Amino acid sequence: MARGLLLLALCWIELSTVHAQSIYYRYPGPDGTVVIDDSVPPDAVPRGYDIIRLDGSVVKTIAPQLSEAERKARALELGIEEARAAADAKTRKWDESLLLRYSNIHDIEVAKKRALNDIKVRISILKSNLSIIKQQVYSNQAEAAELERRGLAVPTELTNTLASLRRELTTTEQHIGARQEELEQVANNYERDKSRFADLQGQVDVRRNYYSKPQK
Repeated sequence: MARGLLLLALCWIELSTVHAQSIYYRYPGPDGTVVIDDSVPPDAVPRGYDIIRLDGSVVKTIAPQLSEAERKARALELGIEEARAAADAKTRKWDESLLLRYSNIHDIEVAKKRALNDIKVRISILKSNLSIIKQQVYSNQAEAAELERRGLAVPTELTNTLASLRRELTTTEQHIGARQEELEQVANNYERDKSRFADLQGQVDVRRNYYSKPQK
């Protein structure tokens, strides 16, 4: 008799455990009420639902589906957040680089002067080459014109040389223009570095002054 009661009790406990582990679905009804059922109607799925046990513990939550406008708004929000995070990371990297390379504003001025002088030297060399090329073009043009005045054909070699010199002339002028743009850009970059370094120094000074004051 006792053994039978024990078996009955064990069966009851097992059934209760299985029943407690049964899965149900909790979802908002069309009128805003909360519905608990053993399945979710297809029309309720977009509103989201919870998968729960009999004791009310949540197994999993399925979020409501977003509308097209909500998806676009969310995508835009995520894009803005990513862009902001990328900008912050770039600024941190810039700040670290400035603090590693320079001790003060004077260091930046010295580096700026050195960098600009290097570019100016390259521009000077290019302009010197340009002057030489122009003289060669004028000389070859004069030779070709003299031959034509005398009724003679201009040699193919001379024509090809003139074409090559003109291409070289154009390329050199483009290089000079690029170096002049670089000169302006580098100068602007160093001025930007100076401004940012001054901001960082100001932040350091503020913190130093704050912590140097006696704490009440």
